[in-house]
Amino acid sequence: MPEAPKPPPVPRRAPQPAATVPRAAAVPAASGQPASGLPTIGPEQAIDAVQPENIVSGDAPPSKVDAFVGKTIDGRYLVEKVIGEGGMGIVYLGRHKVIDKRVAIKVLRGDMASDGEVTERFLQEARAASAIGNPHIIDISDFGQLPDRSTYFVMEYLDGKSLSQVLTDLGGAVPVPRLCHIAKQVAQGLAAAHAANIVHRDLKPDNVMLVNRGTEKDFVKVLDFGVAKVGTGTKRMTRAGSVFGTPHYMSPEQAAGATVDHRTDIYALGVMLYEMASGKVPFDADNFMGILTQHMYKAPVPIRALVPEVDVPPGLDAIVLKCLTKKPDGRYQTMEELVGDLEKLEKGLLPDAVHEMMARSGGFNVPADYFRSGAMPAPVPASPLVPKKRWPLYAVIAAVGTVVGVIAVGVIARSGSSAAHPETAPAAPATAAAVPTASAPATVAAPPAPSAAPALHEVLVSVVPTDATLTRDGKDLGGAPVALRLADGQTATIVVSRKGYKTKRITLDAMQAKQTVTLEPLSSPRAGGAARPAGGNAGFGGVDDVGDPFAKKH
Repeated sequence: MPEAPKPPPVPRRAPQPAATVPRAAAVPAASGQPASGLPTIGPEQAIDAVQPENIVSGDAPPSKVDAFVGKTIDGRYLVEKVIGEGGMGIVYLGRHKVIDKRVAIKVLRGDMASDGEVTERFLQEARAASAIGNPHIIDISDFGQLPDRSTYFVMEYLDGKSLSQVLTDLGGAVPVPRLCHIAKQVAQGLAAAHAANIVHRDLKPDNVMLVNRGTEKDFVKVLDFGVAKVGTGTKRMTRAGSVFGTPHYMSPEQAAGATVDHRTDIYALGVMLYEMASGKVPFDADNFMGILTQHMYKAPVPIRALVPEVDVPPGLDAIVLKCLTKKPDGRYQTMEELVGDLEKLEKGLLPDAVHEMMARSGGFNVPADYFRSGAMPAPVPASPLVPKKRWPLYAVIAAVGTVVGVIAVGVIARSGSSAAHPETAPAAPATAAAVPTASAPATVAAPPAPSAAPALHEVLVSVVPTDATLTRDGKDLGGAPVALRLADGQTATIVVSRKGYKTKRITLDAMQAKQTVTLEPLSSPRAGGAARPAGGNAGFGGVDDVGDPFAKKH
């Protein structure tokens, strides 16, 4: 078998041109071109012998299967034109002849029909999508075999845009409300897939379609389960150590060729969230191995540090970084957990990921006033408020000055009259006494300056386990993390407690910007290892954001 050609150098990732995935190609291609220009890596393709695949729109170049354009398949589906082409198959726009409904027909390439493994994987895509039964997953309605033994399946035709097109059109970040709306639907669709024991393994913006459904905009459809992992049976269609997926959206375990589970989809969705929030992918390089190496060993730059000009709530930053944790145990364990945090972010509540990320080594920093508002810092007024409060005082001073002036004029007039008539001199002491009386209101114009308020400092307190109770002077401070405001020299004593753990008392002062309190379990360590606190991630010990996440511990 001849050696496969080496791939040419791949340029740095750039926004995908709108013409690459046109509106008409609103259907899943077999192995679509990722937005980066790097192809999906399938199990039948070695990582050092991958050739880019192109999705083309309109009429495809003449080929064996193009003979079906204008023909009827199985007496039911009239093939109108080619709307997409990938490495494994060609996608046609078709129409059901009886009910006159538009459909998308995906046909396995004739030159691959003789490969039993490829045919089985092609049919697996149809079985996987149809087995999920969720409105956010592409609907597969029929499948069969053509006279030349090529396999096909029929799916719903989607008239919309891929998420990659939307990102290209925006040219930057997606607004947070829209981001949450899209991400929740993707997570809900994949939660249904995971419940059916199906892992997508190739989640990326090209495989997420946004369509209008009635009055609802941005209704999500997840496509292309061509490299999905189905079930946990012993039958294997993937060679050991194979690497497949799209490099920019691969999890570290995918990049290492290790065993994957549903949490690899959570990582991929985290990459998509990062890209939607910042307009950039977290890891990029000029070649496949450069990207995969960064997924395995490099910590992502927090979005707010990467693009400070973009208003990204710290809660969203924490959600994304939790999804992108190197070790699967440190990520969200289910898509439902991720949806829960996204809903909290939408409602202005504190996502659970915030205090979890703060408790990890390496530090996750948020603005000091973040916890006072619950989700985002309060808006800063355009002009100071203090001068607006002083104008009544200035008006009073002006009025008093006018009165004083009038009185002074009267006093001067009286003094002149007294000089002309000496017999009225005895009355002079009375008028003289009136002068200081008239100036008395002037004391209102110069009130004593108030003493300067002592400077206050924010002290952020997080706890492990995260559901522990914090009290100060017997008063419950609410769920962690909490923000205390202490003056210079002031201290505060906090009691942290939880059932099954030793209560801990700590004293904080104004100079401590951040404090994490970890409780010790009451139960004795089990044989062979220490007891693990509830939640399974006390301090997230062992969940490293940098380093080899797959190295064996001795």
